[in-house]
Amino acid sequence: MSAALAMLVAGCESACENEIAGNTASPSGRTKAVEFHRNCGATTGFNTQVSVLPMAAQLPDEGGNALVIEGSAPLQMRWISDSSLLIEGSGSAKVFKQESWVGEVKISYAN
Repeated sequence: MSAALAMLVAGCESACENEIAGNTASPSGRTKAVEFHRNCGATTGFNTQVSVLPMAAQLPDEGGNALVIEGSAPLQMRWISDSSLLIEGSGSAKVFKQESWVGEVKISYAN
């Protein structure tokens, strides 16, 4: 890869910003689910994303590891147990990513 192309790719990644909308801790407090909006500039639409992370971890500057949907949705995240998370409220939003598992956490979805 040429140096110019590498700089362009790196520049595109750093142009995105995550804005946290909320988070909820697992019953033990070891894990959290973070809802956020990722903005990558005028060429991308507004979206809502969710990542499941260790409690002490900062939200990385990347897309959600559990859920990515188009637009803004009033998500409700509820831990059923330390290893089971329910995400509700995506409605009829277009889904770009919807994982059933992130690490040892099983994720269920309801509209």
